[in-house]
Amino acid sequence: MLVKGPHPEEERDVYHWFEMCDAVQDESYPIDGIKVSNFVLPLYFTSSDERGGRNDFRGTIHRGKTLESFRANPGGYINYFDPVLGEDKDWEPKSTRSKERLAVKKALAVGRGQRRRASGAATV
Repeated sequence: MLVKGPHPEEERDVYHWFEMCDAVQDESYPIDGIKVSNFVLPLYFTSSDERGGRNDFRGTIHRGKTLESFRANPGGYINYFDPVLGEDKDWEPKSTRSKERLAVKKALAVGRGQRRRASGAATV
C-alpha cells in the first residue's frame, strides 16, 4: 500500500510505502524482557500536525523534537516510490547508523521492500 506524501528533499509529492517501523527501527523497548522495535502510528501518514498526537509509539525526542510525518529518526529510513523517476527510492537522515542498517538489509535481501522488488510488484 502506498500513501501520498512529501518528497524528503524536494518540493513535490511521492508515494511512501506503508511500512510500520522503518522510520524508527533503531529504537526499541522491552516487552517481558524481549526487545521489540518502535513503530509508527497512523498519524505519521498525515500531512498536518495533529494536536496532542504523536507519530510513533515511543514518542522519542531527538534534537528537541518528536518524529515528524514522512521523516525518519536517527538510525531509521523511509522507502518511497518516486513517480518522476518511476522507481523505488530510500532516504535516511544523515546518520551512519541508518546507512549501515539499510546496507545490511539490502545485502541480505530481507524485508517487505526486497520481496516487492523480487516479485516485480514494485515496478511500473
